[in-house]
Amino acid sequence: MSGNQEEFITLSNGNGLTASFASYGARWTSMCVPDNKGHLADVLLGFDTIDDYKYAFEQYHGAVVGRVCGRIRNAVFNLNGERHELAANDVYGKPVRNHLHGGIEGFHRKAWNAKRLMTEKGDEGVIFTLFSPDGEEGYPGNLSVSVTYVLRADNALEMIFEGVTDAPTHVNLTNHAFFNLTGDFAKTVSGHLLRLDACSLIECDENLLPIGRMIDLQNDSLGFHGDMSIGEAIARSRQLSVNDGGISQAYAFNEGTEHSIYLFEPMSGRNLRIVTDCPSVQVYNAYLMDGSDKGKGGVALNRFSGIALEPQGFPDAPNNPQFPTTLLLPGEVMRVKNTYFFGNGSWQVY
Repeated sequence: MSGNQEEFITLSNGNGLTASFASYGARWTSMCVPDNKGHLADVLLGFDTIDDYKYAFEQYHGAVVGRVCGRIRNAVFNLNGERHELAANDVYGKPVRNHLHGGIEGFHRKAWNAKRLMTEKGDEGVIFTLFSPDGEEGYPGNLSVSVTYVLRADNALEMIFEGVTDAPTHVNLTNHAFFNLTGDFAKTVSGHLLRLDACSLIECDENLLPIGRMIDLQNDSLGFHGDMSIGEAIARSRQLSVNDGGISQAYAFNEGTEHSIYLFEPMSGRNLRIVTDCPSVQVYNAYLMDGSDKGKGGVALNRFSGIALEPQGFPDAPNNPQFPTTLLLPGEVMRVKNTYFFGNGSWQVY
């Protein structure tokens, strides 16, 4: 199976769950899971055709984002005494625009090669591979990356990123899926409940870039402790949120090597637990969606139609040596694992 941008690949398990993917951006394009009455629905925002993904206002639905996700200040970093100027494609940044999500033609716009697989346990999967040449979007080093998706019998979607390079370079990959556990994309996610493992807010400036300070959220609702809806948590927070209930915040997990993110929708009973070995997560409640994109079935994707929960390395790590590094060296293998457990029932199970 080649990197044909037109192909969708669907995986299924013995419980009726299905997950679909596309070579264009190695995208996770659908995830059909049951509610507490057994009714299946797709819980990923997205589109019906590849062309819709290509020309959408929101470019990143379900895509693998890289080489470095998030923002890099002033679209530049220094490595081993050498200055590397990146594509300056962000709307934020003065006097120089910042680098965002890997650049203008980042991994989300690439035709990845795809190959189906079957695990020893009989689970269906697909592996996408991509070669990024030295100098692409300004990054040094030839980089080979892969993402493997496996739909498991325990109703979990396993996602593993791997990469190798022939020269020092920065790599920070994530998946940019937007979730709406109602299965009805005309509804917002403001009524969902979100809980994060113990974490701190990585304080950012007006350009959504870190300023070097961590904020303890133990006693603030913006820490998302799972005791109130997303909308209420944002409204009650004493910390600054942006754009009238819209948030795009980076959180640093406090300790340990494995962390959990929980999302619950009370009416359907659908829940999601993301287990990650990443040190941080970006939370974005799609406040920039304005209805101009028409999603699956022609439904307008409006403000708060979904929530992106993006496990990743710290934002702008190349310019913040105090953060966990995103540097990949020759001879090393970058490996990141995220597992998405889907269920239905009571929030109290967590």
